Amino acid sequence: MRAIVMCTTCRYSAAEKTGPDGRSGGEIFIAHMRDAMTARRIENVWLQTQSCLWNCKRHCSVILRDDQRFSYVTGDHEPTREQAEAILDWFQPHGDTGSGEVPFRQWPDRMRGHFIARMPKASP
Repeated sequence: MRAIVMCTTCRYSAAEKTGPDGRSGGEIFIAHMRDAMTARRIENVWLQTQSCLWNCKRHCSVILRDDQRFSYVTGDHEPTREQAEAILDWFQPHGDTGSGEVPFRQWPDRMRGHFIARMPKASP
């Protein structure tokens, strides 16, 4: 199972909890991700939401989860469509690898500097 887990309560920016429309940065970012996934017709990745991922200093937070490969915790994302597209541009080659390790030269520029941690797949 592959999933993108997004925080619903992340701040809009370091200075503002909500955006101009009153939604949290997480809510805005999730809407952009839904639109981007729909436009790309992505059906093999779940979009999951979670209230607070405990990464408030590095909002907007996103977990790139995979039960067969490394999973990654990311943060410091701008709640924009362009950033949602960059996440998808990185997550596609992640799914094409055996381990989930995407060569740095293949990373979209907008994904550099956003990785916080990686976790091995869960094993019994």
